[in-house]
Amino acid sequence: MSEFSEKIGTETGNLFKSGYNCGEAVVQAFRTKAGVDIDDNAFRMVSGFGGGMGHARDLCGALAGGTMVISTLVGRSNPSERALKEIYPYSKEWHDRFVEEFGSSSCKDLLPFDFDTREHYINCMKLVNKIGKSLAEYLVEKGLIKEN
Repeated sequence: MSEFSEKIGTETGNLFKSGYNCGEAVVQAFRTKAGVDIDDNAFRMVSGFGGGMGHARDLCGALAGGTMVISTLVGRSNPSERALKEIYPYSKEWHDRFVEEFGSSSCKDLLPFDFDTREHYINCMKLVNKIGKSLAEYLVEKGLIKEN
């Protein structure tokens, strides 16, 4: 684990602790600590992913936030800019790595605690920290961001 990924993980956990949801914490950490250019309007799109899609306990909001960071770095603004076959492998690889490392992509599997309980809050904060670290390592490995 690099100093950079540790810094991102710590920031992600701190942001969650300060009131950001899981997806917001991941995206905000990369905005502020890694220089990923995501404006406020684009940032708002991650808010509904917290709690596994608005407390539906489905797709992990931090996984979705990480995918949004990846898409910001490799995505496109129109179909003629880049073929999807150049973009999708990053999202798929991040998803598969996430599932391998954490055991599932589902909020209900990752955190089997009731929302708004101390157990859920503490375990989600720890998990979000680990997800931030993992995403930082992945993005550096792929050459999508530089350690700073």
